[in-house]
Amino acid sequence: MVACVGVTLHGQTHRVEAPENVIRSIGVYEWTGDLAKPAAARLVPVSLFIDKEFKDGGTYYSRPIPLALLNGNIYLLEKSGVPQGTVTLDFARHLQSGSATTDGVTDLGWFGYGTFAALPVAKKTPALRASSTVPKIVSSKGGKADDEDERPTLSRNKEDDPAPGAAKGGRGRRGDGEASVTPAGDPAAEDPDRPHMSKPAGSGPAESDASKPVEPDSATKPGASRTDDHTVDPADDTDRPTLRRRDPKQAEADRKTKSGASVSAVAGSLNDDPDRPNMRRGSTAGVGGGPSKQLTGLPEGLHQMVAVSDPVNREPHPFAREFSGPDERAEVLAAMRKIAQRQIGEYARSNGMQAGSLQNSGEQVAKPRPGARAARARVPAPAKAAATTPLSTAPLSNEELTGYMLSYGGLPTFVYTAVSVPAGATPPLPERYLTLVGQKLPSGEVQLALASVTDAAHLDRQPWLRLVDAVDPDAEHRASLLFELRGHSSRQFGLYRILSAKAEQIFATHPTD
Repeated sequence: MVACVGVTLHGQTHRVEAPENVIRSIGVYEWTGDLAKPAAARLVPVSLFIDKEFKDGGTYYSRPIPLALLNGNIYLLEKSGVPQGTVTLDFARHLQSGSATTDGVTDLGWFGYGTFAALPVAKKTPALRASSTVPKIVSSKGGKADDEDERPTLSRNKEDDPAPGAAKGGRGRRGDGEASVTPAGDPAAEDPDRPHMSKPAGSGPAESDASKPVEPDSATKPGASRTDDHTVDPADDTDRPTLRRRDPKQAEADRKTKSGASVSAVAGSLNDDPDRPNMRRGSTAGVGGGPSKQLTGLPEGLHQMVAVSDPVNREPHPFAREFSGPDERAEVLAAMRKIAQRQIGEYARSNGMQAGSLQNSGEQVAKPRPGARAARARVPAPAKAAATTPLSTAPLSNEELTGYMLSYGGLPTFVYTAVSVPAGATPPLPERYLTLVGQKLPSGEVQLALASVTDAAHLDRQPWLRLVDAVDPDAEHRASLLFELRGHSSRQFGLYRILSAKAEQIFATHPTD
């Protein structure tokens, strides 16, 4: 019984392959102007997935440059998982502002700078077309014969056959297809289809007449051949290959003679190699030209795109989800607007922000002294009338609705962003920034997974979630949403994983000013 158990266990054992060691860097490529020729650009490192953990791409393994920003790293720009081009890093900078003697040093973080290159365009293969002429197999006799005669055969034309009666020494064929023997070494009786190696016309000496015997001549060098008018010396043929030993001393003398005082003066030297790396001060030129101008600050017209660097070439995985039609988009947009109005109303009530209230105007209300009668606050009539206007009725502008399919077989995910500007408030209230993430259930209902509402006066308390794109940060064919968390004077990036209409922040970078 024990033996049987042992045999069973031995049969069930199998080899388990080691899990793949994924190293994957995620960044955000920012530029102004055209993507092909940006006016200014930079690469902001976000995350580095290594040893099954997420590390900060801007600080991990900085010796002194972070691993994610080493010179020569190639990042693939993606739009919802679809490649758009590559960026080759040429150098990196650790930017700081301020002075240690005055206001202190402000750390702006590490940035990479490189050269953008578009993806090569695949050549279109011409479509194959059927031939208009139908091939037919006919008899060698020129007419249609019996089935046996229509059988294709390989034969030689009678005009190309050598003369009959060939002697022993070579092989040939008669006109009737029978094998014959030709004299060996007779050029006139050789196979006319035999390949010959000869020089082009006019490139060398005239061909020798094989029919004339070569008469000995005392003036002829050994190995030379005679033609009709002159003697040809093989040593005079410039194209004649030779095998000889080279004298090391002569080779060294030739090298010094050719090299001279300058290496670059020699044609075909190492300096003429366009791919030879050059060491110089400052920035170097990358693939396709020089690096773009360094981007500073957050200028207007700033564009962002996800950048992925992976040593393994992986198949693209598109994450964008197109709407089935205008009706579906209108239905999802109406559901998101309804959720947005509810979220803005809750944000206003929780923060005591009614339009025109003094608490929202930035004015400080003096607190009464202990034991003293509280003074009645004087509120102007227009402001009091405006206080009855709730914030949730403010119109929405700059609406954007983006659809994703973050995983195979997952729920459709939609990201809605908008700006709300309260109307009729005195003094005017700051605009509100709204970001919603919802998933469409099989029943058709849009369930809220993530909501973020803030205003321009409280960005330091609640940053503004600005969508960058969907990206696969750990090469699991499951995308996460990458957001920029922008405050008044600082910002950071965060990865959010959406599962079953619930959002989880799986990684966030250190804030940078």
